[in-house]
Amino acid sequence: MSGSEIVLVRHGQGECNAAGVIGGDVGCRGLTPRGRRESVCLADRLAELDRQRRFDALLTSPRPRVLECAQIIGVRLGRRVTVVEPLRGQEFGTADGQSWDHVIRGFGGPPTHDPDRPIAHGAEAWNAYATRVLAALSELLAEHAGQRILLVGHGKTTGLAGALLSGTADPRSCAEGYVIDHGALSSWRRGPDGWRVLVHNDSSHLAHCDACPDDPHSTDAAMLT
Repeated sequence: MSGSEIVLVRHGQGECNAAGVIGGDVGCRGLTPRGRRESVCLADRLAELDRQRRFDALLTSPRPRVLECAQIIGVRLGRRVTVVEPLRGQEFGTADGQSWDHVIRGFGGPPTHDPDRPIAHGAEAWNAYATRVLAALSELLAEHAGQRILLVGHGKTTGLAGALLSGTADPRSCAEGYVIDHGALSSWRRGPDGWRVLVHNDSSHLAHCDACPDDPHSTDAAMLT
């Protein structure tokens, strides 16, 4: 039986990313046209990987920009998209939908700057959010042991996953070093000595994404669980 493998994907550019606003449940408005083109190019790349070794599961965060990207991929692969609620993005409370620059200036830095203090009223502190995501990732890795899974997530999800797989003592403290770009992918495989990275932050498939159509498929056909 082939060993465990996980391919981590960051969604294409979101409307909130382009506008520089915090994209929680309020601020997230799905993908930009560029983000959809990035998702199409990414889906084509993943279809090549799927032909080499079939993905056993396609998992996603529920936030609109991530889910939209996962649906494009799901249609291209002909694969069911499974929403994993605990992998939702960080909750930002009253800062949701506000300018990142404005909120960060008021907080004194990004959420990791003071990881046990919420960045705004009603928000999750970085460590609380990271602990939630790491627990969900650990559960998924155990559930899909020996399988090849594809996970579409936020940049922070990819960072936390990479830090977890690297075996570091506290993934929350070094996740930033494993974050990948919009529309990029990283791949990890488990061997006798643990997890090792095969590819990190690969965005070569986006070289000609401006020439891609926004989305040649109807995402309405994507299957969800």
